[in-house]
Amino acid sequence: MWKNKHVIVAMLVAPILALMAWFAIDYFIAERPHAAKPGADYTLVARSNCRRASGSCDLFNGDFKLTISASPAGSAALTLVLASHFPLVAATIGMAPGPGKESLPVMLSPVGADGKTWSVQISRPAAAEAAIQIVVVAGQSRYFAEVPAVFLVADAPASTR
Repeated sequence: MWKNKHVIVAMLVAPILALMAWFAIDYFIAERPHAAKPGADYTLVARSNCRRASGSCDLFNGDFKLTISASPAGSAALTLVLASHFPLVAATIGMAPGPGKESLPVMLSPVGADGKTWSVQISRPAAAEAAIQIVVVAGQSRYFAEVPAVFLVADAPASTR
């Protein structure tokens, strides 16, 4: 069997053809990214650090990325800082008692003149299942997300023995 040149050539060419087919299918079938359309609403997807007590939460949609970080501001309040890669026109945030429930929106204030950093002081979430609802306006497009509020408390460092 190994002396037949057709079998040897087939064993060398088959993996190359398989890889070429993989990339060709991706090229012809994959969804192409497109620019945000003015006036449209876009959902932001939460990264994994939003599902654990990390102190920050990354949200993204294509090239658009937001980072929400929390720091304590007394015993009953938190300071949330929203950092964006693109300048924002407006930003609101609300603390809902649970996922899908209504919240009272609070406007964030810009920290710098560039519109990429925004801040607000809010009360700590009352319930463990609380959710943060955020809406930002960049250009003429709106981006929104709802994430669990569990990330607001940073993990305590492990004790060393």
